[in-house]
Amino acid sequence: MSLEPKPVDASAKQAADAKASLLLRKTEGSYAFPVLDSVGNQFARSLRDLIRALGAPTVQVEREAAVQMRFTDWCQAVSPGLFWRYHAPPLKGPVLLATARPLLLQLVDIFYGGKGQLAGEREELTDAEERFAARLGRDMGQQLAAAWKMGIEPELDCVTSDPAKLAAVRGDDELLVQRFTLRGGVFEGRTILCAYPQAALRGIAVAEPVPEMRDGPAIDPAWTATLNRALKTVRVPVRSVLARPEISLVKLLSLEVGDIIPLTIPRNVPVTVAGRSFASGSIGESNGNAAILIETVEKGSDDE
Repeated sequence: MSLEPKPVDASAKQAADAKASLLLRKTEGSYAFPVLDSVGNQFARSLRDLIRALGAPTVQVEREAAVQMRFTDWCQAVSPGLFWRYHAPPLKGPVLLATARPLLLQLVDIFYGGKGQLAGEREELTDAEERFAARLGRDMGQQLAAAWKMGIEPELDCVTSDPAKLAAVRGDDELLVQRFTLRGGVFEGRTILCAYPQAALRGIAVAEPVPEMRDGPAIDPAWTATLNRALKTVRVPVRSVLARPEISLVKLLSLEVGDIIPLTIPRNVPVTVAGRSFASGSIGESNGNAAILIETVEKGSDDE
């Protein structure tokens, strides 16, 4: 009986190692996540385009390499700050964004026609500023989703000036933080910080890597979101044919008022959308109205 070890497929092992190293790489005393570089580059471009669209056409955004810091230290880096927390499955933890409050006040001022000059510091935001902060947070969440390109879609679930309200993150939790620094005009030196709990990133390291992380044309998240909303409001004609009787031409020509054409309604009737077969169902009643209960939905090609 031979106990010789089985040969190892070297090419398969190299492919597996390459897949793992794309998301997670063990370094001395810590972990590295190479994918964050490409994600950060894309997010920096989208962030620049967003701020320009708000009324600052010359602003630039510089990305710094990700650094590791505790949650408490991250909060102090932007104090007094504004924080956005996102639910972003399959990450087993939140994605966090933060900026110092003066940057938000400058963006609001420019958006409403000002020059971004601050009259003075204040602790409370107005209702208009809070609505703007929520809108800005949703836009940045869409940019992050586009930057990740691997099914991570951050959804905004909290906007706050109090870091204590950022549930699921403890003071000593380790974060990987990317700093995005604004350059130009009144925004010179202002920063936006993006933080990922390190434990959450390790949790997706075994997932499928990003299929293509080469830099491509910048995607305008505001345009994409507007297009998606517009498409959802498009109205299409939905029709169902209950019966298709056939009669001879002679009988058709002899029809008079009061004549009856017998119908045979099948158990299942087709439902079409814009002239294409979409589903089939059975005739019934709902809330006193005639209705169709959808029983099967047609499976079309990938182009349909």
